[in-house]
Amino acid sequence: MTSLADFKPAFMTLEIRGPIVVAHITRQNLSEEENIEELGQEFSMLVEHFSCRLLAVDMQAVSLITSAALGKLISLHRNLHRRDGRLVVCGVSGMVEDVLRTARLTDYFSMATTTDEAVALLENAAG
Repeated sequence: MTSLADFKPAFMTLEIRGPIVVAHITRQNLSEEENIEELGQEFSMLVEHFSCRLLAVDMQAVSLITSAALGKLISLHRNLHRRDGRLVVCGVSGMVEDVLRTARLTDYFSMATTTDEAVALLENAAG
């Protein structure tokens, strides 16, 4: 794999908007039954192999998330932060929003309602 266009992750589809990558999560359930380790590996590939620094993760399709999947998002956030990158989580609703709020992660992550709003936040961060 030499370019991001060649990367075919199992958990997401990718939309490239200039320097910003939008990862649209395609799985409805982000739980241990869905091999969350693979999700973490895909996030790592985006940051480490493809050098993504501005990333929006669209969770619109997700209706169930477990602590293991939250851990992968936290790891992604830290990985980007160490590389002067930025993560915006968007499209969160229902049970997923409740879980993020209960875990106090809505304050930890930059949050946006839509992918367009997330991209705008990342564009502002890029300066």
